[in-house]
Amino acid sequence: MDRKRIIAQVIAAILLYTVISLILEKEYTQSIILRELGEGLVFGVIYGLFIWIREKWRKKEGS
Repeated sequence: MDRKRIIAQVIAAILLYTVISLILEKEYTQSIILRELGEGLVFGVIYGLFIWIREKWRKKEGS
């Protein structure tokens, strides 16, 4: 999987996490939006690492 595809998936995950969290929170103040965006970034980084490790593992098994 190339780098652009992983980045696109991570950005989509960050946006989905943030939007769903804001919908569930039902408050839209600036501090809550920034908090949820920060949590979304952390989630995105962890998800990106998971995708990257999974792809490395698949390549290693396929060889």
